[in-house]
Amino acid sequence: MQTLRGNILSIARESDEPLMTKLLVNRWLDRLDEVQHEEFFHPSFKHLHDPYLMDGMDMAVERILRARESKERVVVFGDYDVDGVSSTALLVRFFASIGIQVSYRLPHRVHDGYGLKKHFIDELAEKDVKLIITVDCGTRDVEAIKYAYSKGIEVIVSDHHAVPEEIPQEVIAILNPKIRESNYPFSSLSGSGVALKLASAVAMKLFPDTYEKIIMEYVDFACLGTIADCMPLIGENRTIASLGLQRLESSNSSGLRKLIEGKYKDMDADIVGFHIGPRINAAGRMDSPYKALSLLLAWEDKLDSILAELEDLNSKRKTTTEHFIKHAMEVVDRDKGILFYDSTDIEHGIIGLIAGRLTEAFGKPAIALKNEGGKLVASCRSPEHISIVELLEECQEYFMAFGGHRQAAGFTILADKFEEFKKTIERKLAEKHGAISTKPKTLRVETNLMLSEITPDFFKTLQVFKPFGIGNPKPLFLIRDFAPVGVDYLGKDGKHLKFLDHWQKFSINAFGFGEYYEELRSQKDMSLVVEISEEVWMGRKKIVLNVRDIIV
Repeated sequence: MQTLRGNILSIARESDEPLMTKLLVNRWLDRLDEVQHEEFFHPSFKHLHDPYLMDGMDMAVERILRARESKERVVVFGDYDVDGVSSTALLVRFFASIGIQVSYRLPHRVHDGYGLKKHFIDELAEKDVKLIITVDCGTRDVEAIKYAYSKGIEVIVSDHHAVPEEIPQEVIAILNPKIRESNYPFSSLSGSGVALKLASAVAMKLFPDTYEKIIMEYVDFACLGTIADCMPLIGENRTIASLGLQRLESSNSSGLRKLIEGKYKDMDADIVGFHIGPRINAAGRMDSPYKALSLLLAWEDKLDSILAELEDLNSKRKTTTEHFIKHAMEVVDRDKGILFYDSTDIEHGIIGLIAGRLTEAFGKPAIALKNEGGKLVASCRSPEHISIVELLEECQEYFMAFGGHRQAAGFTILADKFEEFKKTIERKLAEKHGAISTKPKTLRVETNLMLSEITPDFFKTLQVFKPFGIGNPKPLFLIRDFAPVGVDYLGKDGKHLKFLDHWQKFSINAFGFGEYYEELRSQKDMSLVVEISEEVWMGRKKIVLNVRDIIV
């Protein structure tokens, strides 16, 4: 079947079974035992694992409680993205609530780069800080942590990134579920998920009878990091996301409430991933991450100016990103196994977005670089079947610094080493995966549907499977032989289309299909690949079909 966007359709089931049965089988959920079934469809606090199953947790908690007792100065050191900022806010708010003298530090993306550095240690030593707790970083910061130890500062690492061969030794504990010795039953937590486990462990020790109620006040921060950092929404992450989404609108954070209030209905993962997350991320991408952290920590009377500034930064981020993505699409060598794009003018904060869009468009690993003359700062993305961080590990002799996840990573390299590195990583990719060709995206369709089958009850069945995300994608359906009553532009810029059906029961929107207007308005019938959602207008609910591709 030919689609307008060149996507390949994979139709999972064409049977007369009920929708629930089809979705269960297609997602392998029919194989869940009774406990797993309850965890997936009715996630609750009891489904969160005991934090003390994580290796080192008992030592970390003992040291934190000693700092509380001794009135020592404690600093939470985070990262500049949503996961790092939300992790920092979570622990700072929690520690302050239990009487710990806590402050925070975040690196600047351009001036400091990722992770703990020696100049932060010097600053904190001067201020008589005795304990640093990293969040969303630290596993690779061997030299900085060694330096902290020499200055009389102890460190607890809480992190979730890939684990290198050499890890810090001069630590109280490394809380990272990816460490082989961790023995934690779920390895895919976000940085904020690990921070939540640390807060949970402390709360269990101090408030054994009420800790659940206390920790539920912080699960919204862990939800932000889990969804925005693109963690798989399965297992414990699904529980954290579900509980956090329920909590967001009544968050203890005035900033989060202000960011949400009146704007969104029926909080779901898309709202975090496409609206809340990007606004928090914009601060670290385009300016200082402290502006986003201040939103999560600020009192009500400080919020309007912060929100206005974040909106401005997010608008700048979108405009700048689109400019460079357009250029990258024009100049990148699509025939290579790895797509490289570098620029001296590009903002540090958007190179990851550009790499991500290249990978999405061509199904290949992509590396976008900021060229600073003597060195290059890079952000990398890769499709699911390729681990970019493993490829970087095999080339680590070239880097000044590197790290990341299976599908998202980064590095800094001296400019005069880049060409040799480029040849090496392309060779390593070919050795591991053979020739990498440009692959059209595969859209996995659950089943065929008639428009008449899409009812409020049908939509309620879909809702049972939320939140959707990596590991539990939104269901797609194929509407065959659709004969539109009309095709018209949606909006004023000609980029989007809307279709009218005979009954006008639905809003059928085709975002990004404006270029096909003339072709589609002459079609007597077509097939649509759609996502199904719901909108509320003037107090009335209406089912919305969002078109992902069209077969003509």
